[in-house]
Amino acid sequence: MGILLPQQEGKEDFRSAASLILGNINSTPFDFVMRQKVQGQNINWFIVEQLPVISLEKFDSARFGANSAAEVVRQVVLELTYTAHDMRPFARDMGYVDEGGTVKPPFTWDEERRLILRAKLDAVFFHLYGITDRDDIRYIYSTFPIVEREEKAAYGGNYRSCDLCLAYMNALAAGNPDAEIRL
Repeated sequence: MGILLPQQEGKEDFRSAASLILGNINSTPFDFVMRQKVQGQNINWFIVEQLPVISLEKFDSARFGANSAAEVVRQVVLELTYTAHDMRPFARDMGYVDEGGTVKPPFTWDEERRLILRAKLDAVFFHLYGITDRDDIRYIYSTFPIVEREEKAAYGGNYRSCDLCLAYMNALAAGNPDAEIRL
């Protein structure tokens, strides 16, 4: 599988690397590949070893403007994960503290914001995997028919995840990972 965690012993380094892997295995491109490889209800270790986990070095070398892919992914994973006080240790290890070292309050659970963040995360991983053709991205999203059906019902016929991801693909390619996309 090739997951190499940092050599440092600190929890911060481990959690930072873990947040990148967490973002990776929860992305749409990874889910797509996983579903192609797993044919039953179980996953064998030899399949796990074949899964396309992005190397930690690639997160640091891929850049979107002034930010590395690692910085973008860490921020998104932090916001998606730290929505309750019981995740304070994770937020502290991720550096989400004020000037006095006190952990900041959790992020408010907002379905629309979470949809946007997941689409941004997917866009980063599509770039990292080298999948930048819009038709390929649309095809991959089309293989999630339940999500597509539910989103089209909820958003007036629009597949919001796909549309937002494609918009973020443009923003990332332009070097603007902090773009606020509203459709």
